[in-house]
Amino acid sequence: MALNTLILFILLGGLITYFVSKINSKTGAWLTVIISLVSLFVIYSMKDSSGVILNVFNYGNYSLNLVTSNYAWYFSIVMVLVYSMVSFFNPYWMEKVIHPAAYNLFYLLSLGGTLGVFYSKDFLTLFIFWELVVWSSMFIIPLGKSRRATVVYYGISTIGSFSMLYAILMLNVKYGTFDIQTNIQNMSNDPKFAVLFFFLIIMAGLTKLGIFPFYTWLPIAHGNAPHTFSPVLSGGLVKMGGFIAFLMTAVLPTSKVFANHLNILNNPYENYILMILGAISIIIGTLMAIKQDDAKKLIAYSTVSNSGYILIGLAMVDQTGFAGGMMHVFNHAMASAAMFLSFAAIAYRTGTTKISELGGLIKRMPVTFTAYLIAIISLAGIPPMSGFASKWLIYQGLIRKGNMFIAFAAFFGSVGSFMYVFRPLAGAFLGQLSPKHKEIKEVPFWMQLPMLVISGLTILYGVYPGLMLKYIAKIQETVGLKAIEVEGFKILTPNGMWDSWIVTLVFTIGFIIATILYFVLPKSKSVDLMDTYTSAEFIYDPDKYHYSSNYYAPFERLYAKHPSVEKFYNAIALRVNELGQLIKTWFFNENPAFTVFWISIVITAIFMWGDKI
Repeated sequence: MALNTLILFILLGGLITYFVSKINSKTGAWLTVIISLVSLFVIYSMKDSSGVILNVFNYGNYSLNLVTSNYAWYFSIVMVLVYSMVSFFNPYWMEKVIHPAAYNLFYLLSLGGTLGVFYSKDFLTLFIFWELVVWSSMFIIPLGKSRRATVVYYGISTIGSFSMLYAILMLNVKYGTFDIQTNIQNMSNDPKFAVLFFFLIIMAGLTKLGIFPFYTWLPIAHGNAPHTFSPVLSGGLVKMGGFIAFLMTAVLPTSKVFANHLNILNNPYENYILMILGAISIIIGTLMAIKQDDAKKLIAYSTVSNSGYILIGLAMVDQTGFAGGMMHVFNHAMASAAMFLSFAAIAYRTGTTKISELGGLIKRMPVTFTAYLIAIISLAGIPPMSGFASKWLIYQGLIRKGNMFIAFAAFFGSVGSFMYVFRPLAGAFLGQLSPKHKEIKEVPFWMQLPMLVISGLTILYGVYPGLMLKYIAKIQETVGLKAIEVEGFKILTPNGMWDSWIVTLVFTIGFIIATILYFVLPKSKSVDLMDTYTSAEFIYDPDKYHYSSNYYAPFERLYAKHPSVEKFYNAIALRVNELGQLIKTWFFNENPAFTVFWISIVITAIFMWGDKI
C-alpha cells in the first residue's frame, strides 16, 4: 500500500468507524485497533523508501504532496507505534467516554494527520495536516469531561498555528513556492530572512513540545483528556513539535546557515536560545512534577522536562548530542506511553489516578507494576534501559561543547526524575493496600499486551542501542552531519565509549544476587493496614495512614513561592474575561434599560451630527 493510499485509508476508516460505533461502540473501537495495526505494518515496510513523491489531493494550482525520507519514517514509526499500542485500551474505555463514536473518529483522523505532517513535501501540506491533528485532538480532549482543558489546549495551539501560517505565507510571497527543500535552499543564501522564518515557525514546534513558556497546556490537557488519549498526547503528538525542531535545526541546517552569526559556546545564538529554553523546561518540569498528587499531571510535567532534553539534543546539531536527541524522541514516547497506560489501567480498576488514594497494588496488578517500573527506570536514565543511552549521548554533546549550565540543568532533571517517578511507585504500588481495593485484579490480557510490548522495546533498545543508532546515523548523513559511531553493543564518542552489553551483564548479576538474598534471608512480617497505632491512639480511618500524602512536603516548601507563568496567563485570561463581560453587559444585555440607553445615544447623535453623516 502506497503512503498516500494509507493516509486516505486511515481517514476513510475513521468515517466508517464512526458509523459502526454508532451501532456498536466496542466494535468501532476494535476497528481503531485493526486500522492502527495495518498502519504500523505499512509504515514499517517503508523503512528504506526515500525520495518517492506522492500526491494526495489537487485543486487548481494547489496540491497536497508527500515525499518519503528516512527522518519522516523515524518520526512516523514512533507515532504509529504509540497509536497502535494505545488503541488496545479503546474497546475497554467506550463506556467511560461521553461520545464513543466521535472519540474513535477523531482518534483515527489525528493518526492520519500526523503521518501527513511527517511526510509533507511542502509547507502548505504540512500546515493542513498539522491543523487536522490540532482540531481532532481538540475535540477528543473534552470527551474526558473538561471543557477548560480544551480551551487552554486550543489557545496555546493557536499561538503556534498562527505563527506557522504567517511564516509559510511570508515564505510563499518571497520565494513563490511552498516546497520545503526549495525554500530551504533559498534561505541558505538569505540568512537574515532565515532568522525571521526560523523563530516564527519554531514557535509552533515549541508550543506542541510543551517548552517554556508554552508548557501550561500539558498538565491541564493530559490530566483531563480521556485516560486512553493521554498516552497519545504525551507519547505521540508532542513529538510533532520535535519534528518541527528537527526541520528547523537539521534540515535547514542552522549550523551552516547561521555560521557567521554570534556564536555562544560553539552554537549559533539561535540554537543556543532553544537550548536555554530546553534547560528551563527541564528544571520547571522536574520541580512541578515532584509536587503532583495526580499521576497524570505528574507524567505531563515529566513530558515538559523530557521535551527539554529532546530540544537541547536537536539544537546541538552535532554528532553525539543530536543522536541522543533523536533517540530520546523514541525513548520518551515509549516511557510516557507506558506510564500513562499503567495509570489508565489503574483508573480502569480503581476509578482514580490520585496517588494518595491508592497503595499496595503491586500484588493485585503485577503486570501493570512491571510496565510502570521499566518505564520509570528508562525515563530516569538508568541503565540498562533505553533512556540511559539517549541521555548519556546528550550529556556527551553538552560537555564536549562546554555547555556547563545546560549540562547542570540536564543533570538536575535526571536527579529530580528519581524523585517524581518514585512517588507513584511508592504511593500507588507499594505500601499498604487500601481496604476498598482488596478485590481488585489485573486488567484484561488485551490491555496488558501493549504494556508488555512497550516494555520489551524499552529493554531491547537499552541492551542493544546500536539497533536504533545505526538508523539515526543514516538520518545524520542525510542532513549532512557526522554520523554517530556504533560497533555492536558499543557506542563510540570523542569523550569515551559505552558498552551496553557489559553494563547489562553487571546489572543482571546484581539482580540475580539480590533475588537469591531475597529468598534466602528471613522475610519481613506483613501486617494489616489497621494493625498499628499513632501516638497511643487508634485511628479508624485507613486513608489517614497513607504515607503518600504530602510525600515531598519538606522539599516542596523550598520553592513554594516560586514565580509562575501560569499566574501570568491566568491574569491575562481574567482581564480578557472582564472585558468580555463588560462588552456583554453594555451591548448584549437583555435588560430594556440598556436598549433604551443605546437608542437614546443614537437619536441624540442623529440630532446633533445627522447633517454631517
